[in-house]
Amino acid sequence: MNKYFLIILTFLMFISVKADEVEVSIEPSNPVKGEVFDVKFKVSLTTSDKPYISFTPVNLEVLERATEPEYHFEIRGGIGRAKTTKTLTYTYKVVANRGGNAYLKNILVEIGANKIKHKNIAIKVLSQRKELPKIFTRAEVSSDTVFLGEGVDVRYYVYSLYPVIQTEVKAFPKLNGFIKRFHKPMDTEQAVRVDGKVYRRSLKYSARVYPEKTGSLSIDPLRLVVQYAGGSVNPFGNLGFGFNRFKKKSLNSKTVKINVKPLPVEGLPPSFTGLVGEHEFKIIMNKGKYLVNEAIEAKLEVSGSGALEKMDAPRLFESNALEKFDDKSDFQEVGDSSGRKVFEYTYLARANTEIPERELELAYFSPEDEQYKIKKVTIPAMTIGGSAGPQIKNNTSATSDVNHTGNLSNDRIFREVPPTQMMSAPLFDLSWNSLPMKWVRYLIYGLFLIVLLQLAEMVFSSFRKVSTNNELNQLYKVVMKSGATYQSIVTLIFMLRDRKSKEADIFKIIDDSSLKKSDKKYFVELVQDLEANTYSEGQKKKNKKLKPSSMKNLKKEIEKNNMMNLKGDDENEGLKLDSRTS
Repeated sequence: MNKYFLIILTFLMFISVKADEVEVSIEPSNPVKGEVFDVKFKVSLTTSDKPYISFTPVNLEVLERATEPEYHFEIRGGIGRAKTTKTLTYTYKVVANRGGNAYLKNILVEIGANKIKHKNIAIKVLSQRKELPKIFTRAEVSSDTVFLGEGVDVRYYVYSLYPVIQTEVKAFPKLNGFIKRFHKPMDTEQAVRVDGKVYRRSLKYSARVYPEKTGSLSIDPLRLVVQYAGGSVNPFGNLGFGFNRFKKKSLNSKTVKINVKPLPVEGLPPSFTGLVGEHEFKIIMNKGKYLVNEAIEAKLEVSGSGALEKMDAPRLFESNALEKFDDKSDFQEVGDSSGRKVFEYTYLARANTEIPERELELAYFSPEDEQYKIKKVTIPAMTIGGSAGPQIKNNTSATSDVNHTGNLSNDRIFREVPPTQMMSAPLFDLSWNSLPMKWVRYLIYGLFLIVLLQLAEMVFSSFRKVSTNNELNQLYKVVMKSGATYQSIVTLIFMLRDRKSKEADIFKIIDDSSLKKSDKKYFVELVQDLEANTYSEGQKKKNKKLKPSSMKNLKKEIEKNNMMNLKGDDENEGLKLDSRTS
């Protein structure tokens, strides 16, 4: 198996590095008598030798050969045998003086010592151009070779020798790879001559497109259905008025190819706006003097044939005395092939300064001259005054007054302007210090502090409640499980006492509680019994079993008492806070 695989691989490698190849093509494939057409010889070779081409034309006349061939390089071959192949295309201009068959015979291409023979080529020459259909549609472009970003006008027409009654579009072109501006044309007819015949031509769809990538791009077809009067006239029908028989036909325009070339790198200015085509720029500012904290508005109008939709707003000012807001833009079409875009700038004057007049450079690419052109727009001088604030030296360059750390450099000049030189404009400061009276700020601080204290008390009360309940539950479980001692029962009964009370008599606490009489009697006897059974040092103490119902009632009263104590503490704290506020 491996043996056969190696044989096949060797055979493929031999084919891929075949030294020389020759291809002959005719464009168009069916030329018309008396019209010049192209015969192209495409020669692929791996050497630096110059090919020599010879052939015998039959019923053809060779007018000229292109002075320079078209070059194309590619790497061809298998592993270990890769070679660089050079492809040269030679074009001959040929004409046939009569219709019928014509031939290219004895085709021979000599490359060094290698001679390549090609089979004879038969060419069918038409006596006259093929007749166009009586009704058809096609896409027509203003140019089939453009630069990247250059505008192309695309128009879809219906040509008909008959009156078109109705048109229905079935599929619009997608035009992928382009920035698009679609137009809704007027459905009017005009008479045009095509191949000696007069057609009715009507514009059905149009667009202005801008290619977004280089190479070969396609203009998609437009598919539609037309209804037209295509029958013969009957002069005797319908009381002698005559009529036409209506017909329907589906039409589909052919795809049109556009070659998009890249913009040249040589001579590319840093002020290039990305626009291709002739453009005009205009700066609009209402006045040249402003007060501090006054809004400064400016407009930049750009008009021309380029893709203005993708243009970004150029920067007008770079002064530290101006605070810049977001730019706005508005685009409008002006005719079918041009547009206008207006950039609206808004700044806020922050300090006294003088901004001198300067020129803003904006560049575009001219396809006609195939070079970049720079236009200069004058930005008028501007004065900002009306404040006793610091005078800031104008900074029209991002590098002149700002160092590499983003801070103002040491050579910035500050000086105080006497308040008598100009009127003082109002200053709007959003900081706390801008409040007019100090007691207002103190009041705000105090209210804020009260709110914080109340929040802290709420959090503390919740934790205190949880802590008290946890202590009660833990002690209650121990007593009910292991039995009561004098210390544990006294601790529980003391929980019945009000926090404000300093009562220390255990029996008085029981009597003042809200327990039932039976429960009070039970706990008094329990305390007395536990107190009487006091053991001397070293003697083992015995825990006494408890009455569950009375213990549950005791726990409920303790929990109820804890809630009242916490509520009372919160009310007292609220009174304290109110007294502080007043």
